[in-house]
This record gives sequence, structure tokens and C-alpha cells, in this order.
Amino acid sequence: MLARTALRAAQIGLAILVAAYLVSFADHARQLLGFAHPLDYGEGPLLAQVEMLRAGTPIWRLYADPAAPPYLIINYPPLYLLLCAGLSALTGLLAAPAAAGLWLLWDLARAPRAERGPPLRRLLALGGTLAVGGGLLFGLLQWASGGWFALHVVAANANRWDADLARGFWEGQIRLRWPLAAAALLALVAAIMRRGERQPPLAPALIYTLAGALTAAGVGKVGAYSNYFLELYAGLVWLVGAGYRLSAIGYRLSAMLLLILSLTYYPPLWDPTWPRVAGLLAPSPPRLAIGRYGLWADAARERDLLAAFGRVDAAVEREVRAAGPLVFTDMPGVAAAAGVLSRAQAFEYRQLLDQGLADQSALLADLASGHPPLAVIDYLGNWLTPEMIAIIRHTYAQDGSLGTFDLYRPVDAGPQQVIAPPAAMGAGLELSAYALAYSASARRYEPGELLTVDLGWRRGAGDPPPGELTVALQLTTPDGAPLLESELPLLYGALPPGRWLVREGYRHVQTLSLPAELPPGRYGLAVELRANGAALGPARRLAEIAVEGAGGRTFEETGQFVPAPIMRAWAELGGLTRAGLPLTPAVPFAWGRLQCFELTCLELRDGQVAQRPLGAQLYLGETIRGQGCPQGALDGGVCAGFAELAGRYGAGLGPPVSGELLRNSWLAQWTENARLERRPGSGEQGLGRLGEESLRLPPGEQYRWP
Repeated sequence: MLARTALRAAQIGLAILVAAYLVSFADHARQLLGFAHPLDYGEGPLLAQVEMLRAGTPIWRLYADPAAPPYLIINYPPLYLLLCAGLSALTGLLAAPAAAGLWLLWDLARAPRAERGPPLRRLLALGGTLAVGGGLLFGLLQWASGGWFALHVVAANANRWDADLARGFWEGQIRLRWPLAAAALLALVAAIMRRGERQPPLAPALIYTLAGALTAAGVGKVGAYSNYFLELYAGLVWLVGAGYRLSAIGYRLSAMLLLILSLTYYPPLWDPTWPRVAGLLAPSPPRLAIGRYGLWADAARERDLLAAFGRVDAAVEREVRAAGPLVFTDMPGVAAAAGVLSRAQAFEYRQLLDQGLADQSALLADLASGHPPLAVIDYLGNWLTPEMIAIIRHTYAQDGSLGTFDLYRPVDAGPQQVIAPPAAMGAGLELSAYALAYSASARRYEPGELLTVDLGWRRGAGDPPPGELTVALQLTTPDGAPLLESELPLLYGALPPGRWLVREGYRHVQTLSLPAELPPGRYGLAVELRANGAALGPARRLAEIAVEGAGGRTFEETGQFVPAPIMRAWAELGGLTRAGLPLTPAVPFAWGRLQCFELTCLELRDGQVAQRPLGAQLYLGETIRGQGCPQGALDGGVCAGFAELAGRYGAGLGPPVSGELLRNSWLAQWTENARLERRPGSGEQGLGRLGEESLRLPPGEQYRWP
């Protein structure tokens, strides 16, 4: 009697836990289905493919050269959503067909010789459907796509398998789900102990579970996540259910308790502190499902994060649409949601490159030329090649961030001046054009200023010599004597001239920092091509520049030079206390100059300097939303608790965009240009380091350009 009561209590407890998970899942599904933007990497390519199909593109044309528009790599066979079961042999979707095939094979083996006809026909029907049907469809699409289909669905999915990655996933899943495996093992033991009695068959469940374990072993494939365990878990649950009625009451109670234990803890989907999508990429420690920090807290955190992601994604989409029709991104959903093309499908393209099945030369040449005009990067690493990163770090510069995305735009040195005829520089290479970015201080350059030069190169008919070619940019006296220089590998070593197209133009951006102690006067600017450190010919004179102080300053603390007009605005704003030290050069973009300081970023547009509205931009991604001012508001809307900061910096803070809120143990209020902060219970007040935060630099890392 006591055992039956305990079993009933365990059943009720399990039902409560299952109900809680089902309600949580329903709420999670509701929130995600109502979210209007891609959240995961894989959603981007699928969205782009669906949009191409809706626009009338024949499905076989999607399986074309991934280096040509629309730059797609299709992971799945066609008609995937409708025919996934029939095509599962091609997609790797493994446990179900494997379990069915093995069960039919077992059925055939145990049948008497005279009765093997029906199971043999069933086995042949399954194998024939998968092999013949899948094979015919594969061959047809290989032909229709011009021979590219296999590269999409096979080669691009042949990700390398990493044992350490697999071990990490398995260790995490075993720590969390070992009770479920124990309950399944208990069911098997119960079935073995009651052999010969009438019992439901456990063999299909066992075969399915073993096949699911094979799928789970593939979790070490780069790009795989814990969804690889789903079929294994389904098989374990099937085993528990199939063996439950075979068990005595003691076994049933033990199974119930193990199932309860397997559901007691759960891995949170969302990080409780940082606004990242990465429940799987950067998991938080498992928590109790029921309680203050359980499933309901996770759902509330999800609502806050999705709201923040929605605000950020809408802003990113506006930027992408304005830059379109083509952008570069490591998260395809950024482009797909905005209805523009992504120049490369980063992860799958990297798989092809690593196998030698693709050539990135054309992409690297485009990036070196500043095309596309916008790069939206989640992480400058991810699946980008070292060559892509090298070119982006020299040709592009970060133009702030939105949420978890960094925006990179091409460095702009102005219109190129054609060199006619092109100057022969040696190694069969010619210098065909150049551009020199204007000085931020009118038409004269200041001591300490950073010169930005854009050099146009092309390859002649001859073959360039082996070895490293470098470009030396020189500051000279008026009569050509070199004073100082900077030297970089040609196209940063990412695209050797041997891979250039003959007579095609290639751009190379390089900078030269003028010494802070450089005397006023006129100087020359020249360029020299070198092979293995030796000059291949005389230096080519490009231009003459005037150098004269105008009020700019080099900050020794960070080594950055602030040109005169930005320096004046920095001082008027409040200097070190309001803006802080410079963290970046004054970067030349097509729209003007950007220079970021610790607390703010200043923009130079058409001769006028203004603050970038970092408060409004960064508040988009803030999950803590402040409403109202508990102590009342001052004129202009700033909360009364920040009266000291409002009096010190006045209108330069901009109008408030939030009320007062508690953030990282500080009371804070966001304004258009700042974040006001004060420590509760003390008079300590200050401003958030929004300039630094907008650059999202890893600890100890400097701005990535030049």
C-alpha cells in the first residue's frame, strides 16, 4: 500500500513537471513565432532561399555557383519541408530510417525460411525507395544545377569532426540527463528479467535509441548543437514507456523518481546577464526548473531579450537596406531580413574553402575595393578566413555598433587620381591610381596626423616573382630624400599578385603617421615596391603636402592624434571629464570623419563636429527599461537624482530616452548622448563609457584600424 501511494505521488510530481515544461515550451514557441527577425545563423540562408523561390527563381537555379549571385549555399535537398522523410538518407535526419531498416532486417533474420518473403519485400521496398528515389532525384538536380548540387548538399555539409567539441557536449548532456538513461536501462533490465511473458516489443525502441546515439555522436561536427541528441532522447523515452508496464511496482517507482530527477534541472535558453542569443553557444549553469530562477524566470528573460533584439534588428535592417543591394556579413539573417544579398554565406563557404572546393580570390578583391559598402559582423573571427579578416581590418574600419553587431564601412580616401600612363613598379606590377585623404584641418596636415593613402594596382602580362611583395609608403623632403616610412605586405598578404587577373585593378589602403615633432613645411609622399625587403625600382612620387600645426594634439596615453576641429569640440564639450581619452584615429569615411573617445564619439561632417547619439543607440539593446523618475524630473526631463551631472554638462547630454533604472548596482538614466550613473546611498556620480562600449572591443584590444 505504501509503495502504491509513493508511486502515485511520484506520478503526480512527474505530471506537474511535464506540465510546467509544456507550458514553458508553448510560451517559448509563442514568443519565437511572434518574433519578426532571424535569431539563429541557419535561419538566414533558409529565409533567403524561400524569398528567392517566392520571387519565381526555379529551385534548381539555387544550387548554382556559390561565388555568383545570389551567393547561396543550400544545405538541404529540394522539397525538404515536404519530403524530408523520403530524403532523409541524403540529409543525414538518421535514426528513423536506420531503425526501420534494422528492424526489418531483424524481422527477416528471425522469420522461418518459408515465411521470409513478406519481410524481404518490405526491406527491399524501404531500401529501394531511399536508394532509387533519392538517387534519381539527386542525379536530376545535379544535372539541372549544372553540376553544383552535390557541392551544396554534400561538400558544404562535410564539416570537420572535433573530438573535444563532441566530448564537451556529451559531458554536459550526461551531467544533465543521466537519470533518463538510467530509467531506460532499468526498463531493459525489467524486460530481460521477465522474458517469456507476454510483453510489448522493446526491440524497435532499442534499435531506434542506438541509431539515435549514432546521430548524437555527430555532435562533434563543427556547427552542430544539442539538437543532435533529440532522437537519442526520443529513443530513451520510448524505452522507458515500453518497459514501464513490464515492471513490478518497485521498478515503476524507481523509474518515476529517475524521470523526475531528469526534469528537475534544465539548461537556461538565455544568459541572465548578457544580451546574447547564445543559450547553446555560451550556456549558463543548469538551474532548478521550478523556483525563483526556473522556467518562468527564463521566459521573462526571453521576453526582455527578444524585445531588445527586435529594436536592434530593426535598426540594423535600416542600415542594411540603405547600403544594399549587397552587404557582407557573418550572420546571413542580417541580409535576408532586409531583403538584400549577402556576399558570402560565411560558415558553409568556409567549409568549401577548407576542402579546396572554392576560390575566395574574387571575394577578397571585392573587399579590398570596399565592396560591399557595409560589413555587419557579429564576431570578427567566426567562420571568416584569415585573408578576409586581414583585408577587412585594413580596408574597412568599425563605424560603431548596434546591439551585438559591429558595423564596418570602407575607409574612404576620396576620388582616385589616375596615373597615366601607369607607373611600372617592378615584378610586372603597375601603379595606376592613388587617392590621399584630405586633412581634417582644412588643406594642411598637422604634425601627428595620420595620412591615409589608397593605391590602385594592376598586374601586367608577366608573372610576378615568388616571395613576399611589400609596399613602402614614404614621407620625403621636397627633393625626394626619404624621412620616414610605413611598410605593409601588398594587399596585406591576403591576395598575392599571382592570383590577380591581368589588367584588373586592385586597391591597397595604407597609412603613414606624421611625427608629432615634424617641423612645419612642405614634404613629398612617395611609394616603393619591394620583394623580400629589396626595392624593385625607384620610389614613385605621388604628391606634395603642406604640414603646419593647427591646434591638434597627440595623446600619449593612447597614442591617438586628435585633429584641430575635433580637438576644439572635445574641449568645448568638457574635455577629459566629459569625453575622455581618444580610443581611435579620426577615421575617414565617405560621410566624414569619426573619432571615438572613452565616453563619446564625435563626427566631423561638412566642417561641423557633433556628438554621435550613443545613448539612444546603445539603449536599443538595453533589456532593463526605466520608467519615470522616483524623485521627480528637472527641466528637460533629467531625473532629479542626477541634478549634479545635468548642471555640469547641460544640453550636451541631450534629451532623456529613459527613466531611472537600476543597472549593475548603479542607478542610471539614458539620454540621447550619455548614460548618467550614480551609486545608491552615496554622492558618487559619473557618466557611462559609451564611446568604449560602442566599439565592443575585447579586453586589452585596441581599435582594429589601421
